[in-house]
Amino acid sequence: MKKLITLYLALSLTLLAGSALADQSYSCTHGKQERSISIVYQDQVKKVPCEVQYTKDGVTQTLWSAKGQVGYCEEKALAFVEKQRGWGWACEEVKAAQ
Repeated sequence: MKKLITLYLALSLTLLAGSALADQSYSCTHGKQERSISIVYQDQVKKVPCEVQYTKDGVTQTLWSAKGQVGYCEEKALAFVEKQRGWGWACEEVKAAQ
């Protein structure tokens, strides 16, 4: 159920971002709390521009973005996932429905 909610949130963020597509998403849980970390791309092929979006308590904010540096958003998102794990959160990648 939590994975469905996370997938729904990631898909909703994608729709809200216009033509942007969420390529990587992570769901982090700690007890009954849940957070979502997503990398959103404007261009799936080039991987830039991109944003790292964080959803907490239903509020989404952009933590990092890049206009031309390929790999920047992936690096920042993975580092933030590891930081969450260090704080005791259980994080796993959410596979997009195909």
